[in-house]
Amino acid sequence: MHRYRAAPIGARLFVHGRAFLSDLTFVEKFVPRNGFIVDLGCGHGLFACLLREASQTRRVLGIDLDPRKIEVARGAVRDTQWLRFEVGDIVKDRPPHCDAVTIVDVLYLLPFEQQEQVLRNAAAALGEGGPLVVKAQERRADPRYAITYAQEMVTVGLGFTRGGRERFFFPSREEALEMFARAGFVAEVEEMPRRPYTDVIYLARKAPLTPPATA
Repeated sequence: MHRYRAAPIGARLFVHGRAFLSDLTFVEKFVPRNGFIVDLGCGHGLFACLLREASQTRRVLGIDLDPRKIEVARGAVRDTQWLRFEVGDIVKDRPPHCDAVTIVDVLYLLPFEQQEQVLRNAAAALGEGGPLVVKAQERRADPRYAITYAQEMVTVGLGFTRGGRERFFFPSREEALEMFARAGFVAEVEEMPRRPYTDVIYLARKAPLTPPATA
């Protein structure tokens, strides 16, 4: 958090709130300790900074569509050789080839077909067996889902998060796993403990290509 002391007050408040609410340290432990990590939809760069702080053998690139957030993220960088931020469209553009991809609290802002395209883009950047770690929220018959939805309404209404002004796109677990499979991943679900929201972590790996059938 000390990296953001020079950021505008609104950005600092959002980053502090996200650090308090999102339990990013729990997510970080599922990310490989070594190699080149691409964080899609990085926002102000908080999770990307955490990835680098937690392991000095990671090289991290954060990509986000909002240039204002990327400007804040770049202000938090100390080691530009190992931690970088770029403006980019994670739906339209494929990330560079990397060892792992992370997506944290982003997909629900995108229509389902765009969510799947982001997953396909991630698959294109990974080799066979390459890991994708996604923190997301499930649609389910659970009072926590109402809390999840209400919180996102507040953050979007205050302008901290772009997108979702008409609706959010939370898939059920079954829908999400089917989407991962269509995008070329084998995925399993890790529950986040002691959460007032329907937060889960999808731990996915790029599936091997199916060899063509022989006559």
